[in-house]
Amino acid sequence: MNDDDEIYAKAGRAELVIDEHGIVLRAAFLGDGKRLIEHVVEGEGIATQIHPDDSELFDLVRGSVIRSGRDATIRIRWVRASGRYSPTLVTLALESEETVRVTISSDEIASARRAEAQMRRVVEGSLQGIIVRTATEVLYTNDAFAHLVGYASARELTAAQGNSGANSNVHPDDLPMIVDRIRRRMAGEEEISQYEFRLQHRDGGYRWVETRAVRAMWDGQPASLSWITDIADRKQLESDLRQSKDAAEFANRTKTEFLANMSHELRTPLNAILGFSEVIKDEMFGPAGAKYAEYARDIHRSGSHLLEIINDILDLSKLEAGKLDLHESDVNVARLTEGCLLLVRNKAAEGDVTLIDDIPDALPLLRADERAVKQVMLNFLSNAVKFTPEGGRAKIAARLTAEGFSISVIDTGIGMTPEQIKVALSAFGQVDSKLARKHEGTGLGLPICRSLLELHGGSLTVTSRPNVGTTMTALFPLSRVVSEAA
Repeated sequence: MNDDDEIYAKAGRAELVIDEHGIVLRAAFLGDGKRLIEHVVEGEGIATQIHPDDSELFDLVRGSVIRSGRDATIRIRWVRASGRYSPTLVTLALESEETVRVTISSDEIASARRAEAQMRRVVEGSLQGIIVRTATEVLYTNDAFAHLVGYASARELTAAQGNSGANSNVHPDDLPMIVDRIRRRMAGEEEISQYEFRLQHRDGGYRWVETRAVRAMWDGQPASLSWITDIADRKQLESDLRQSKDAAEFANRTKTEFLANMSHELRTPLNAILGFSEVIKDEMFGPAGAKYAEYARDIHRSGSHLLEIINDILDLSKLEAGKLDLHESDVNVARLTEGCLLLVRNKAAEGDVTLIDDIPDALPLLRADERAVKQVMLNFLSNAVKFTPEGGRAKIAARLTAEGFSISVIDTGIGMTPEQIKVALSAFGQVDSKLARKHEGTGLGLPICRSLLELHGGSLTVTSRPNVGTTMTALFPLSRVVSEAA
């Protein structure tokens, strides 16, 4: 028995006896045949069950059977309970001189082929990638799966992969999981599988996809049927959310550390101010004299430091709020450098740090906010002097390059690791080292410098090696260079 015979054997049959006018005299059924004659009524005409376009054929064949006595089988469209018509095989045989026996059976082969064609259209037109495979072989893919990995069609994908195997485009790190899930699915250990993995795209990169897979029969053999969905956008969103969460947690930790540090930074100059002013107020060392002048200088120094801390906090607040306006002019960097070196010269002398001025004579003017440029240069120089041990050097240099106008300070100080550089560039971050802890500071200097440079369209870079030194560079865009020489 072939496949077609098996299909006919499983299908139910119905039998009608009609007279020469097409009136149903008797009706009977076998197996599933009842569904074929649900609306047949004895005593009524059979024509109401036949598609109008097939009625003439049926009448012609019925008349021929009555005249010739020979059986005939035709394919017509027979009405179903839903009101639709389905392909039906009808055999007409002579029952008596005036009656015909009509045997009806569904044309299951035609129905199956139609269903197959409809399903193929659904699968081929699906926006989800569909793949049927075994542990080692791809049995079928649709065009949507090919699109996921950068190919125009399933045929192009198959040609490109050749005999490379079913796992050739799976990320190596995901392959063990894929093999295990397919093994379990084929063994019936998993009814439905759902998981994420990475597929290699035609461009060489990998894309995240999600699959829902079930065990299926394909050409009589067990196989894995998977629906694949591109989740690259979702993965990117998850990554962005994780980064935002990490950044928020880092900012929260940093501000907590800042508050702990700031309580010390603010308390130290305030204690000095209160202590020395109390000595003067109460004339603890007798009437006002030279000793009180020294205390007054200490009060002034502590007050100045406290003002610097408050100014740093206010500057950062304005920068973060976008409310700090630039007051631009043509800045003579060479002249500005001389003033900055004078301000840090005493500190450098106290720490036995040599200052080197490496500013070319003929340097173009810079269109910028002079106060901001000065603040950046002073911060660079102060850090270099502060964190360079005795006998070290700190050099300030300015150059016009293809990238822009750069101002750099190079020192031979304690240096930093890449992790410490990240901390130093973060708001309120303070590098934790023995030498760093000897000096006061808010940890706001470099973040403020970076923000000021970004307001100018520039950038801040820091390169450093522990126990070798640090180079801090402020880069202004070429659009801010004034052609007139300094």
